[in-house]
Amino acid sequence: MKKKYFFILTMCSAMAWSQQTISFETSEGYALGDLNGQNGWTVTESSDGFITNQVITDEKSKDGNYSFKNAHLDGTGPQWFPIIGAEKTFPQPLDYKNTTISYDFLAPGQGGADYEFAVYAINEQEETFDIITAVGFQNEGKMYFYTEPNFDGYVRMDDVTWQPNQWYNMEVRFTADKLIYLLNGTQVLEAPNTSTFDLIGFTLLHNNYGGDAYYDNIKINSQPLAVHDLTSAKITVYPNPVEKTLHLTFPANEKAAEITVYNTAGQLLHKVAGADTVDVSAFAKGMYIIIAKTDKNRSYQTKFIKK
Repeated sequence: MKKKYFFILTMCSAMAWSQQTISFETSEGYALGDLNGQNGWTVTESSDGFITNQVITDEKSKDGNYSFKNAHLDGTGPQWFPIIGAEKTFPQPLDYKNTTISYDFLAPGQGGADYEFAVYAINEQEETFDIITAVGFQNEGKMYFYTEPNFDGYVRMDDVTWQPNQWYNMEVRFTADKLIYLLNGTQVLEAPNTSTFDLIGFTLLHNNYGGDAYYDNIKINSQPLAVHDLTSAKITVYPNPVEKTLHLTFPANEKAAEITVYNTAGQLLHKVAGADTVDVSAFAKGMYIIIAKTDKNRSYQTKFIKK
């Protein structure tokens, strides 16, 4: 079963890295208020534009002064599945065989929304976005897990519980053959790792049944993938926003091999080989993701807006 996530999957250019901590502090370049656009974060988009209540707040924090508040969206009813919140793309795709991601979570109450963390990848075989795994703090104080891609392998653990107004540390370890889930340092579940796609980013979402949650100290550790010494290489797209023809420029000595364009639901809209321009005149207004593969067997990702 595939869920449709109506938020922008913002793709960033590749650069080498092995560890990152996101604690939403001013020292990291964050500021109180709307999270959208800060350090590459993107929030849920409605028919009226990006929602504005997914914020960096000083109401609660595990450490430091700030955290991310995954807030209830007033004026919008409950959703069948979590779609309200925020998304962040990793600076570089992470090794599906050797990555650990952890985060601190707190919710002031129960009986409302489910709060879900999910990691996604690009399935190049089907040319779609795949949710690789998801972890949920369920509204009744239980935990649930999707251990297989695209929300298969559902496991609800009634003996793994959480209480309001307490911070919990959730950790997911990706190895070549296993997914290992730990709560406050204790392993609570182990499942086969059935995906072979490197990790692109993650989401923090709820289903808007009521209440807020707070996230802090998101830590990402991974063995860096080979990036061919391209520590600052990227593609540039212009004009952006664009009305008719989008142009791409590549790092020195690289040429386009294949260009693909996806919409915000992860659907492939356009594919062309060996071109450095894309005709977008027939595209609807909105934001799109473009992935460019070059003759050097390197991939770059960025986004553009069709006006």
